[in-house]
Amino acid sequence: MNLEELKQRIAPLVPPQVPDAWPPQPWLLAVLGGLLLLLVLLVLLRWYRRTHVRRYAYRELEAIQQRYSDTRDAQRYLYELNLLLRRIAVRNFRREKVAALTGEDWLDFLDWSRGRKRGDDPGFREGSGRVLAWGAYKAEPDHFDADKLQRLVRAWIRRQT
Repeated sequence: MNLEELKQRIAPLVPPQVPDAWPPQPWLLAVLGGLLLLLVLLVLLRWYRRTHVRRYAYRELEAIQQRYSDTRDAQRYLYELNLLLRRIAVRNFRREKVAALTGEDWLDFLDWSRGRKRGDDPGFREGSGRVLAWGAYKAEPDHFDADKLQRLVRAWIRRQT
């Protein structure tokens, strides 16, 4: 047999196939899984940090409400609500802008920072929050609906934290 006969008997060479991209290599799946887990953990950590102040404020609000239910001391209740609102406001806004506000200016700020009106309560200036302007500084605060005020403060906290 000569070389020409051998060439004719051999089957033509078939080029190798291009490797498939799927399924990926196991190490690539492990890296992608690790990145996904890291992303989920970062999102959860961000959510936890963002809502930490809200959870603290809600616990504080419930404690204030409980003390009011036990003692019925309206002056102390309004003072503590004002203090809680002011602490959150100073945290979220510049101290120079918030710390000196009193009376109607304080109520205007609370309404402004609350955003558009929600629900049937007109807000702090005209609604159940009006008593916060001077109620804590009167010996006998004006009559107010503690449940409506509690809902209004809770909504404000939700919006700010």
